[in-house]
Amino acid sequence: MERKDLLSGILRAGGYLITESGKIRLKEHQKGSDQGHKPVPMDIDPDSVGKMAFVRGNLTKKVLNDAKIVEVLSPVTRSLINSLAEKGILSLDEIRKQLGKLESEGPKRQEQRKKCALVIGHKKKSPGALNPNTGIKEFDFNEALAIRIEGKTTTVETQRIYRRTYKNLPGDINQYNPHFTISLHCNAFNQEVSGTEVLYYYKSQKGKMIAEILKNALVENLKLPDRGIKPKTSEDRGGYLLRYTKAPCVIAEPFFIDNDDDLARAQEDLEGLAMAYASAIDAISAII
Repeated sequence: MERKDLLSGILRAGGYLITESGKIRLKEHQKGSDQGHKPVPMDIDPDSVGKMAFVRGNLTKKVLNDAKIVEVLSPVTRSLINSLAEKGILSLDEIRKQLGKLESEGPKRQEQRKKCALVIGHKKKSPGALNPNTGIKEFDFNEALAIRIEGKTTTVETQRIYRRTYKNLPGDINQYNPHFTISLHCNAFNQEVSGTEVLYYYKSQKGKMIAEILKNALVENLKLPDRGIKPKTSEDRGGYLLRYTKAPCVIAEPFFIDNDDDLARAQEDLEGLAMAYASAIDAISAII
């Protein structure tokens, strides 16, 4: 008996999907033919071969009839999702459910772009941490970075949010009504500590998921020590923002700006760092 199903796996030439349970043959009706014609192996776009994909169809044993590719994931998205699954933060079943929900809401819903609030940490008059040797300030670095990030996201509408006052910041973000929020910061301590970390509200499972995706992307780009993702309460530093934004929110601390080596690593490839943020944002939008 056939059943409607959504499978995930790696696309292979010749019309195959390599899943956790083995190789599945993908079959579709020839374009322009009626349903009475015999189905043929799916024609996989060469650019999609080797990539992870979600495919909808009617599964009978090891054949998926009337197969239709729902989503092909980029290598970055695939890597991030696999990492989340390995750590038990997100399962492939949860992703399948989310895609099924999007399909049921129809094409109009799928065409709507997710929104990400990109918060510039601190403000011009109180710019946050700085590097004492170069004079580079946290606010200035992140404002320039945010402009780069906005030009690189492909599936998400990003909007820079500037702080008027810290007390008003969650409300300003909520007025934009984003699907998720990333606040751009830089760490500082004693000019020696190094590494990448991302903060999230301790009660937010979605915040935890976003933090893991973003942290992995930043560590992969900067190659600095992985300090992990860190849960925060509303009483912790940064916790007020994490607690009172309606959408899940994380605070990115990709490097220590007062550490000359950390700062030099970030500056040597600003385009790459912006792309790491943009790739993470696109990946988050696919599963949030």
